[in-house]
Amino acid sequence: MRAENGTIRLAVGRITRRWYRACTVPRTTSPQPVMKEFGNKLNSPTASGIRIMRMCVLIPAKDERLGIGKTLSSVLAAGAPPEDVYVMDDGSSDGTGDIARSHGVNVLVNEKNIGKGRSIQRAARHWSLTANYDVICLMDADTEVNENYFHACVAGFDAKVAAVCGRALSVPHNWLTAYRSLAYWISHAIYKGGQSSMGVITVAPGCAASFRADVFAQLDWNTDTIVEDMDCTIQIHRRKLGKIIYQPKALVYTQDPSNLRSYIKQMYRWDVGAWQVGKKYRMASGITRVDFEYKLLMGEGIIFATIFLLIPLWLLLWPFRVGLLVGGEFLFQLGLSMVCALCDRRKDVVLSSLAFPLLRFVDCGIFVTAFWRVMVQRQQIHTWFAVKRY
Repeated sequence: MRAENGTIRLAVGRITRRWYRACTVPRTTSPQPVMKEFGNKLNSPTASGIRIMRMCVLIPAKDERLGIGKTLSSVLAAGAPPEDVYVMDDGSSDGTGDIARSHGVNVLVNEKNIGKGRSIQRAARHWSLTANYDVICLMDADTEVNENYFHACVAGFDAKVAAVCGRALSVPHNWLTAYRSLAYWISHAIYKGGQSSMGVITVAPGCAASFRADVFAQLDWNTDTIVEDMDCTIQIHRRKLGKIIYQPKALVYTQDPSNLRSYIKQMYRWDVGAWQVGKKYRMASGITRVDFEYKLLMGEGIIFATIFLLIPLWLLLWPFRVGLLVGGEFLFQLGLSMVCALCDRRKDVVLSSLAFPLLRFVDCGIFVTAFWRVMVQRQQIHTWFAVKRY
């Protein structure tokens, strides 16, 4: 019996250590130089059987004076040559383009704002990116990458992979960014790995998505939805352009809203866009694996949100039982916050956790509102909201 108990403890210890290593943000290491061309496993006519992959970075930006410098510094520090970095200034009025030029990268300016999707399309055509490169790394102008980001992305590509998405982390700022950090960690620890293995990733986030150039050339950067990253992700699935995989070692640090009003606007855009994409591609009636994943996530979301918003009513009807459930839910979330704080080295997640139930109500209210307006009232919503930087 003692031997069996020892074996069980050893097995549990090994599983725990492996899970911790998988969920923990790695400590920074010395950056490896990223050359203009990468050796990787693609079909190749060369004698060695290895084809050189050419990679570029494309950054659309609109009034990003506070963020673009930090973004470019991190991209260059990660080893990307400045001649392979492209900034598309979409009619900025704050000197974004001038700051980008000071870093020695390529800059193209729209005289007037034409929107993110159309700007990406224009930049790709102007610089002939899909003809000159094998991989296009797309990122936001508030994104800072870790030192081995590009190596991690390129390592994920082969002839069958259409896109690689990295892991987003929230830049520490206040209680709202602490809450968002928990949300990102839950997505990383619970969803993304499984979605990647099953081939059902629904969103390759715009802040951390790299595309095979021939796939990028086939994407339509439409304006009929307000979440271009999710729209393009579903296009890849629908057109069977290849696999979309998750690379947890490709870390990006992104700025999230710093006040409640901005947070609500951003969440509303994301939720409205998710319903729009599902409606556009008829995912509610689809029968592919990604359709079932969408139905599971959105169906579970709308049911949970409705039940959660009715908690005050449940408390009036069954105060003791519902009170126990609410208390249990809070303790469960507190436990997740502690694990997230440990794995991501973010003690602010635990310190801010008392405010998280309020934000859960906010999230649920936004999700239900977006569902009602897009799916029930069939409203056409095209409002795009940009987060103020800090």
